[in-house]
Amino acid sequence: MSDPRGLGNKDDAGSLARRLREQRAYLNLTQQFVAEQAGIPRSAISDIERGARRVDSLELKRLAQLYRMPVDYFLGIDGEDLDSADPTVHALARAATEMGPEGKEEVLRFATFLRNYERRNAPK
Repeated sequence: MSDPRGLGNKDDAGSLARRLREQRAYLNLTQQFVAEQAGIPRSAISDIERGARRVDSLELKRLAQLYRMPVDYFLGIDGEDLDSADPTVHALARAATEMGPEGKEEVLRFATFLRNYERRNAPK
């Protein structure tokens, strides 16, 4: 059941914790390294990933930057539509139809990572 104040629910918090934990593991980063880079105590990183502690907005922003993912990804917000005119997008979609759910999730996670990596490293 949703929080009547519109602040989300326990499932949202669990999904956020899972996404943070999975992305850290995907990048092969230790909790200690993340703690040092983000300026968050290691015990807090552990608590956040277990869902035992809420992550505040500034912490989430620092973690998202470190993990090179948009904050929206961790919040479960999908805000981008596919470019239907791009043949590469169509080829990726066709390839994904032959994958299981885990494979699709892995491709999506990697594509999101690459997109954010390119944005951060683009000449300004």
